[in-house]
Amino acid sequence: MATSALSVQRSQMHLTIGLFRLRAIVTTLVAAVLALVFVWPFLCILGATFNKLDVVLNPLSPIPAKFSLQFYQLMFGEKYHFQDYILNSVVVSASTTLLSTLACTLSGYALAKLRFPGRDLLFSFIIGVMLLPTATMLVPQFVVMRELNLVNKYWGLILPGVGGGAFGIFLMRQFMLNIPTEMLEAARIDGANEFDLFFRIVLPNAKAGIGVIATLSLRGNWNALLWPQLIITDPARQLLMPAIALHNNLMVEVWAIHVVRTASLVAAVVPLALYAYSQRHFVSTLAGAIKG
Repeated sequence: MATSALSVQRSQMHLTIGLFRLRAIVTTLVAAVLALVFVWPFLCILGATFNKLDVVLNPLSPIPAKFSLQFYQLMFGEKYHFQDYILNSVVVSASTTLLSTLACTLSGYALAKLRFPGRDLLFSFIIGVMLLPTATMLVPQFVVMRELNLVNKYWGLILPGVGGGAFGIFLMRQFMLNIPTEMLEAARIDGANEFDLFFRIVLPNAKAGIGVIATLSLRGNWNALLWPQLIITDPARQLLMPAIALHNNLMVEVWAIHVVRTASLVAAVVPLALYAYSQRHFVSTLAGAIKG
């Protein structure tokens, strides 16, 4: 009797394991098919950028008919000179990311760990700014930059991002709340000032949050389109994304669309590399900050 019950138990366990494996296989296959559906257009565009100029392209095939780097040579040639736009974007994005991350970190620390009059009211204003559409801030920002004589200058792009944005300050404050206040109080008792606390204790414990803020800031600054178009009118100072949009609208040559696609793929390298590098910690760190 016991033997038959044991055999029934084993058969049920094998059936459960078999169903679990079947479900895992089906789920993996469905996910792979969906991933291929979404990635296939990207692969087709990538393959088209390696074709020759005079080859009839198959838009549904990611394999070049005749391999060539002519579109990349055109993109970096004298006619299109996208390397200048890339350099401009690197300078502006790196500067804005560095300054905005520092501003967000300082603001988050002050709002989370320091006590001063009006702190809660100030944080309420920051939450209110988060609810405003981004488009509503363009006109006031442009008026301020014009009064400061920063139109058509890189500082007109950098300074509005130095504050880090309301979301960056809010997110950094949430990270700072997870740092034990007792540790800071113990350091103050030992004679540490606020700068020592910030650079020796807060920053090492907030590396994950700083990485998230820097990633979001760099992605947003690199992909910025509307604000650079409003501030920068000199073609030589233009950034990469507005330059791609400008050449996409001109289309003065037959192969211009392929050059624009090639430039778009090069522009996508930065955000793809960012998320490939930080995907392990990005979601968990962000979830932990929101929970805190």
